[in-house]
Amino acid sequence: MAVANEGRHVAESGFVERVRHLANAANPAFAAGCFLVPLAFLAASLGLANTELLFYTHVAAGAVWFGFALIFPALIGPTLGGLDEEASAAVNTVLIPKAVFFLVGVSLTTVLSGTVLLTPEIGLGYGFGGAWSGLALGLGWGLFAFGLAVPHRLQLSAYYETLSSSPDASKLESIEQKNLVVGLFEGAVMLALIALMTGFRLG
Repeated sequence: MAVANEGRHVAESGFVERVRHLANAANPAFAAGCFLVPLAFLAASLGLANTELLFYTHVAAGAVWFGFALIFPALIGPTLGGLDEEASAAVNTVLIPKAVFFLVGVSLTTVLSGTVLLTPEIGLGYGFGGAWSGLALGLGWGLFAFGLAVPHRLQLSAYYETLSSSPDASKLESIEQKNLVVGLFEGAVMLALIALMTGFRLG
């Protein structure tokens, strides 16, 4: 009952308190590391003025972001849906806070490093410019914003519902179905973005 009351309280609280709760649930060191580790590579790239390291950081972070964003609705979500309520709740309360911090950290690193790569004025541009690279950059930031606004909110809705005193199985199933649709949409945009980047990378 205490956990349920805490879940309801956090769900109804302000942004800062929700973030603090999620960081504690994920482990504060892990939550901080999700941002500090990938962003350290970006900072090192800028500090050393090393375009190759910056490009590596962008590709590596993007691969992790895209891969995890596809695996979550395609594999992890359906697997959790096949578990009994108690087991699913136990996994959700541990997995979702970690997943949110992890994905925000790598996706933020991806779009920031991509922005530096495609902004020649910064001095580390990778030699691309024009409408196509601008479109790729816009899609990347759009995908980042979409991730914050939709899939992360769905995952957190499932998390808070799991913490409630009497989780609604039908609501959790509905969230899972929405996650699948959102995941398919994200996957299509990600593949289009990869094709776009590959196209102007290879000329």
